[in-house]
Amino acid sequence: MNIYTGAYYLAIAFKKWGVTWEAVGAYNAGFRKSERQNQRRLAYASEVYRIYTGIKSSKGIRLPATKKSLPEINSVQNN
Repeated sequence: MNIYTGAYYLAIAFKKWGVTWEAVGAYNAGFRKSERQNQRRLAYASEVYRIYTGIKSSKGIRLPATKKSLPEINSVQNN
């Protein structure tokens, strides 16, 4: 997937769920509302979050915050 296509799908996810970790997960796992998809979104978002925090802490970079922290994804029920 090229960067433009990836940015397009991420923009769609942000429009649907706001700038949240669930939207980041939807970029990878899709938008279908099922428990399996919720778990796939959470798994992908968790991996991105792990990488994000590693980069942020190792280089002293201030990255923009999102509306929801990753732990709050667990409580989102098919929004």
